[in-house]
Amino acid sequence: MDKKDIKRDKIISSAAKVFGREGFRKTRMNDIAKEAGMGKSSIYHYFISKEEIFEAVVEKEANYLKSEIINATREVNDPCKRMKAYVFARMKAFNTSINLYNAVKTNYLNHLPFIERVRKKYDKEEKKMVSAILKDGIRKKIFAVSNVELATIAIVTAIKGLEIPMLIKENTTETERRAEQLLTFLFYGITSKS
Repeated sequence: MDKKDIKRDKIISSAAKVFGREGFRKTRMNDIAKEAGMGKSSIYHYFISKEEIFEAVVEKEANYLKSEIINATREVNDPCKRMKAYVFARMKAFNTSINLYNAVKTNYLNHLPFIERVRKKYDKEEKKMVSAILKDGIRKKIFAVSNVELATIAIVTAIKGLEIPMLIKENTTETERRAEQLLTFLFYGITSKS
């Protein structure tokens, strides 16, 4: 990494802290410069606007989320265990990616041109990962799913329901318990087997 990339990364990391603390609207370029230990004019040498910095922050967090999920699921061969690893890695990584969450979930950022692209890309990648796990489970005769696309949408929607307790900083153990229950419903259904 050359000197310019190191400074750029420092700005992105500093901005992530400020955006996470203050939100997009309240954050000023001066705040980012102060956090980075740089002058505001130096920040403009690397980024033309606050929006461009926010886009870089969101992209970095999205890449982090994706890599954490891939690392957690890469070596897991059992589809049930891989789905569980996926859910827990996603929860853990998403919990630290507050700027990505805001970009994907909140409407007050709709005016930023890249937001819809980020939302679509994030949604597409998430569905692709869940679909791959389902298809592997079907191939191994572990999952009995007749419509992978519909099952993928249902699972992704259910997993997204776990985000709200994380955002309000609810007890992590309780959120994990809910995730376990969700996975139990997913794998075994809610009907009795009598």
